[in-house]
Amino acid sequence: MAANTNPIYSIRGDVQGGDILTTAAADYTGQNVNNAVVFSSDLTNGGFIQRLRFKAYSANNAATVARIYFNNGGSRLAATVAAVTGTPTGTPSGTGGTLLVNTAGYFAKIVAVDQYGGLTAASTETASVTTSGTTSSITWNWTAVTGAASYRIYVGPVTGGQTTYFTSNTNSFLQTTAVGTRDNLSTAVAFRSNSLIVQLSLPATTAITTAATADIDYPLNFALPPGGRILVGLGATVAGGWIVTAIGGEY
Repeated sequence: MAANTNPIYSIRGDVQGGDILTTAAADYTGQNVNNAVVFSSDLTNGGFIQRLRFKAYSANNAATVARIYFNNGGSRLAATVAAVTGTPTGTPSGTGGTLLVNTAGYFAKIVAVDQYGGLTAASTETASVTTSGTTSSITWNWTAVTGAASYRIYVGPVTGGQTTYFTSNTNSFLQTTAVGTRDNLSTAVAFRSNSLIVQLSLPATTAITTAATADIDYPLNFALPPGGRILVGLGATVAGGWIVTAIGGEY
């Protein structure tokens, strides 16, 4: 049975945005700086996004496409001010944890996180670190890098199979359990905060004083987790721009 059997309602309306999009982001990842955050949910309770409203602004516009992304609350940009770490090392101990015997070993990679939440590419992988008791632990160490506010220690039971991570504010971590936060590490880790969910065609427009340009609404109608965001970017640069307004609610 679901943990919450009660319906959820918005406590108040939440209208955000007002961004004027002019310059092309021209990507499919949402990482370009010209992608705008048009809606951010509450950091504690999340929120609800009902729809996005697009309105041509000021001057003439050539036809373009709006790409709409869901962001999970991580850094929305590809760039990070942190450097990639070197290869970590692991030192096993027969005490201090709950790791079981593993003769195949554990394999770790490190991802540095900057103060904006930006993630670097992963480090190279450790050699196998084996454990031999039922109360084992592993101390992971690596060289601290410039720009890192914290680190993620991705660990897996096979080479290239990092399926969970732990977080440390220093360049050392004592792993006492097998599972941390579930997340499959890939070489594209810095680009996985965003998901492209919609591509919306925006027509060519002409600004005149005797007629309105088209009103374009796109329904979304889904709940956002705490810290979740909606991003919008253009495929091609336009002259006047498009105003994007997000209409939703706070929980």
